[in-house]
Amino acid sequence: MKTSMWADPRLVYSVAAIAVALLLVTIWLFRRGRKQGRQAGVVCLFLSVALHLALVFLIPMLAKPSGGAAKSDPDGDEAIGIDEVAFSTFDPDMQIEDFAASSAESEMAPLPLAAIADLLESPSFTETLPAEEILPAEAILPAEEILPAEFEEPNGQPDAESTVEAEPAADVPASLVATDSVAVEDLFSSLDADFAKLMQPATIEPAAVEAQAVEAQAVEPAAVEAQVASARSTPRPEPTATPPVRPATVVGQMENDFANRVGQAKTEALIQTGGSLRTEAAVAAALRFLAQNQRPDGSWSPAASGAGIERNPLGMARPGAGKRCETAITGLALLTMMGAGNTHQNGDYADNVYKGLAYMIGQQKADGSLAGNATVYESTYSHGMAALAMCEAAAITHDPSAVESARRAMNYSRRMQHPSSGGWRYTVGDTGDLSQLGWQAMVMDAGARAGVPPGTQSVRGIERFLDSVRLGRSGGLACYRPGEAPSRTMTAEALATRLLIGQTVSPAAVGEAEQYLLQQKPGAGQDNYYYWYYATLALHQLQDDAWSQWNEALQQRLLSTQLSDGRWPTNSVWGGYGGSVYTTSMATLCLETYYRHSVRDNNTRIGSR
Repeated sequence: MKTSMWADPRLVYSVAAIAVALLLVTIWLFRRGRKQGRQAGVVCLFLSVALHLALVFLIPMLAKPSGGAAKSDPDGDEAIGIDEVAFSTFDPDMQIEDFAASSAESEMAPLPLAAIADLLESPSFTETLPAEEILPAEAILPAEEILPAEFEEPNGQPDAESTVEAEPAADVPASLVATDSVAVEDLFSSLDADFAKLMQPATIEPAAVEAQAVEAQAVEPAAVEAQVASARSTPRPEPTATPPVRPATVVGQMENDFANRVGQAKTEALIQTGGSLRTEAAVAAALRFLAQNQRPDGSWSPAASGAGIERNPLGMARPGAGKRCETAITGLALLTMMGAGNTHQNGDYADNVYKGLAYMIGQQKADGSLAGNATVYESTYSHGMAALAMCEAAAITHDPSAVESARRAMNYSRRMQHPSSGGWRYTVGDTGDLSQLGWQAMVMDAGARAGVPPGTQSVRGIERFLDSVRLGRSGGLACYRPGEAPSRTMTAEALATRLLIGQTVSPAAVGEAEQYLLQQKPGAGQDNYYYWYYATLALHQLQDDAWSQWNEALQQRLLSTQLSDGRWPTNSVWGGYGGSVYTTSMATLCLETYYRHSVRDNNTRIGSR
């Protein structure tokens, strides 16, 4: 984004000063009354008028000092709501303000996740937050001490498995309710066998030739093999102690949001909410692609995945976006692997998750930021996506190192939150936008499930901002920033955020949002994985006819466009900035929705209260 030299404030101020001076000289010359003075006064008057007229054109060209302005087109902005963004002192390489202290002792060392004694004793930069809202490091309890007595299993012991075997819901098909435990195990075994066949690349439907043509970069097989060999040659350190048992519920009597990701619970959730063997085969192929393209240091490379390409989505340029988004795409890849049931302790991709988390801990700054070296347009997104992955890892495993890293990341997010509007955007002091808030709200929610309280001020700020962007006759629509027109992406993000963090949503608002979202289902217009991600999260929670329609269109589009190596093409709305790791992660997260989050009791909460 270039600014005209005529919009330089110093030039405008100089012209204004000269114009006023000439006007004063004109008045003085006319008051003297001499003929020559009056003639000179006329000349000065004409010059002053000309300069005042020039100011009429120059003043509107001045850059706005508010830190950015956006316009929304309800017809064209169906992607995210972001349009024009103008910075008065914009620098594509500008990084977000660093709150870190100068002491080198404050840096979090990239320690193995099991070696956490020094980590928990290091400064955590919480002095800027209210003391009553901060969970001290010494207050982090072992998992077995978190579960209240009234929430223990019937035998008096926490569930030792990674899943929660709950009673069948009322709407579970009769055939599934009648299935005994032996039959369920047989079903799961058959699923594994079928998955092994379906996960072969030849069984995945190839994408159109033109989809492959737009891919920014292809990964060389030799480079992949060398990279995988190098990664496998670095053994994952063995834990020094037995990992704590994950309880059925976590702090605050919250339901286990991640219980359906493994085992029998995963199979049941997949069947009950619309998944299939084909969706699981697509997920498996995508995970292989991500694992093969992970770098030996545990990160994923923006350059190697074709990120940082400017394609002017929605007609606007965002210089530099995606070029330094290592922590963002690393966070998304980890979310994808963990969404399928992998942690750094268990699963087929445990080593990949371990290295990814260790990389992010090593990149985390002393102030808690996980943005890495991201530029201004990607910094807050990078921190949010990486922090969400760390908070989920902490909530699922209760690994003390992950919990400490999540706590620092949450404290950084809270300092970045606007104190009045409750929102987040690109830089400190920005009033916020809904696209950023969705990620940060989920960071707070996952962190709370890990035993790290988000603080009442942050929670109330999130609620304030969500209220400020509500639109529509019933409040079911949403816009990017207050006062703008609604967009489908923002409507989806607002609805998903409200449902997942536990807000009450009226039936009228739900119906209004669903009607709006179904007007543009997957397969209509340019692929937009960001929009699909949030709409899928929201509608999956509702489990009604709108979900059935959306899920059918989603599967048809995603399964038909996945490439033979497991990735999805980058010719999507934001694919140029994010690259193939971004598109593959977001598409896969959509296909993991069936079990990634537990379905809340929305029939009770979405009422006329």
